[in-house]
Formats: sequence, C-alpha cells, structure tokens
Amino acid sequence: MTSRRSSASGASAIMIPRIAALALLLSLAGTVPAAESKLDEALRGVKVPPDWLDEVKTSYNTQTPWKDARLHIRQLLAEGKNREAVKLTYLYHVVQKNGSTDGHEYPMYLYLGGEHAWAIKVYAERLAPKPKGAVFEYNALASLYARFGEYARAIQTLQDGLEHLPDPPWAINGRASLNDKLGDVYAQMGDLEKARQHYEEAIRLFPTSDQPYGRHLLHRNAAKVQAKLDLMNRKALDIQALKDGTYRGTSLGYVKDVVATVKLAGGKIADIRLQHEEKIDLGATKSVPKQILERQGLDVDAVTGATVTTQAIVEAVYRALQQAGMK
Repeated sequence: MTSRRSSASGASAIMIPRIAALALLLSLAGTVPAAESKLDEALRGVKVPPDWLDEVKTSYNTQTPWKDARLHIRQLLAEGKNREAVKLTYLYHVVQKNGSTDGHEYPMYLYLGGEHAWAIKVYAERLAPKPKGAVFEYNALASLYARFGEYARAIQTLQDGLEHLPDPPWAINGRASLNDKLGDVYAQMGDLEKARQHYEEAIRLFPTSDQPYGRHLLHRNAAKVQAKLDLMNRKALDIQALKDGTYRGTSLGYVKDVVATVKLAGGKIADIRLQHEEKIDLGATKSVPKQILERQGLDVDAVTGATVTTQAIVEAVYRALQQAGMK
C-alpha cells in the first residue's frame, strides 16, 4: 500500500511540470485566451433595459415634449438622481421613440448618468458606419474609452472622426475639437509632447473657423485649450509650487460671470465653490468641479466639456490658479 501511494505521488509530481509546459506552449501558440479587460467585462455585463429600471419610480409626465423633458433630465442629474434621469432618457428614446431628433442625446445622458458601459455600447453602434460630422459623438466615445484606460481605442476613434469631418463651414471647428480631445487623451497617457502638439493645433484652428454662428465662442474655446496646455506645462514642472490659500477667478458664462473660489492646500486643489446664474447646464456646476478635484487638472470629459457653462468653470478655475502663482 505504501509503495502504491508513493507511485501515485510520483506520477503527480511528473504531471505538474508537463501541465505547466503544455500551458506555456499553448500560450506561445496564442491559444490561451488573454485576460478580459475591464471594459470588455463591463460591456459583457450590460443589460438593456437594466434590471433596476422598473424599480425606479418617476412622476414625470412622459407625454411632455422632449425639448422640455431634456431640461428636467438635466435637473435630475444636477440633483444626483441619475437613475431617474437615465430611465426617462430610455423611455423617450427607446420605448416611445420621441426623444432627440437624431438620438444623439440618448447615449449622452447615459454617460452623464454614470452608465458608462451602456453609453459606450450605444455610441459604438451609432459610430460603427463611420458617420460624417458626428464630432461630438466621436469625442464622447473617445472620452469613455479613456476612462476605462483603453487609450488605443480612444485615439482610433478620434482618428476616425478626423477622417469623417463635417462639411464646411463646420470642418475647421470639428478638426479643432478632435485635436483638443486628442490632447486630453495623450495627457492622460502621460505623453505630454503629443498632448502639447494637439493642444497647440486646436488653439491655432479654433479662431480660424468660418462657421455661420457661434463665432463669438471661438476665442473662448481656444482660451480653454490654452488653459489646459498651460496647466499641463505647469504640472510637468512642479504644481506643488502653488501657494496655499483661497483664490477667486472669473469667466463669462451664458449670460453673466461664473466666479470660482478655489482653495489650495498642500500644493493641491482642495476645494472649489462656484457663484453663478447658469440655468441651461446646471449639471456641469456640480460635475465639473468634482472632475477637477478628482483629476487635479482642467481636463474634463468630452460630454460635459461641450457647453459654455463648462468652459466658463474651467477658465474661472484657471484664473484662480493664476492668482496662486500659476503662469
């Protein structure tokens, strides 16, 4: 009996290195599947509609026209009622099919509501045919990919956007916006030189756009990118050189000034308080300061970064940082 046990034990000892060797050979041959990425795992878990949808109650009259419903959804997002906002977005766009005209606000509010994998799924489906002129959506999908650390996918998405620009007179603005987002992605990757190149290209392009309306915002767009470039340059040196204290910066919002009061402590942005009279994009007044605090930088998401309110907040914070010694 003893020798049998010894023989079995010896066989097992022989088998272990054989199994390890076989696993190595299969791996080298490419037959062992790679570990699932965080994004792929999240996408695999997307269920539409999600199980929680029926549990979320809303008293909102869904017969209200979308032009009014979208403002209510933004208000819900500003109040942190993300799931109710997402439910209404889904009802209007998928169930009732009377949401935004071309459907672009469907994934946008999924994104703002924190349903990032669901938003990626919808954006990827919408952009699969490589539509022309969908700059906002290419930027949004790239931003979502970058959030999951999928930088190669983000860059490819933006390159697709550059190859499918809108027709004139919106082509220049589109190219500038896509370069701006490429700068954001490369900055997140830590490739500051490429980030700088794309930011500088965006700064050059924005003021040259011959678009029929919104020209008064072009220099502001360039200033927003310049603020990110300046902050990135400063980060590359020593952001801790900023003086601790409380500082104020001002920028023009939709109608009146947005004032940012920024507290610095220990060489970091510790707190941001806003004074404003913005009504169109209340969600940005909460989400943008939160992103700046989390990232310790002025690079905000493509979706939230597309409004006048967001640009005003970013610029006001930058002006405050200048008071603290930012150059």
